[in-house]
Amino acid sequence: MSEPFIHTVKVSWGDCDPARIAYTGRIPNWCLDAINAFLDHHIGGGWYFQEIDHDMGMPFVSMSLDFRAPVTPRHPLDCEVWPERLGTTSVTFRVVGRQDGTLCFEGSFVEVFIQASTFTKQPPPDRVRSLLEPLVRG
Repeated sequence: MSEPFIHTVKVSWGDCDPARIAYTGRIPNWCLDAINAFLDHHIGGGWYFQEIDHDMGMPFVSMSLDFRAPVTPRHPLDCEVWPERLGTTSVTFRVVGRQDGTLCFEGSFVEVFIQASTFTKQPPPDRVRSLLEPLVRG
């Protein structure tokens, strides 16, 4: 098994709502940034690179988040990312956010592979499947 992929976010005061915790709407954005960083690290480029250079898009078809503890600017937010399932035309990513060892949220994010130029669903390219398959964990 490979080392866990951790994308660290610096939560700032500007990310917070009047309750002095992270504004809920920022959390999905941090998760998407973490998934993009995972793809950049593991398949050699994030969404922009894949779409422009490889004609492969990965639009989201489902997102869900369960909140466990508030996110604040007090500590860095560590977002652990891994593929949970690699299907015939989709991939499900798990994102787990922790601050100072405390579980803050868990999320599931499903993307469909498409040919970007035609917006047609397709299987993941062989190069992408071969890079993601060894990283899948349930």
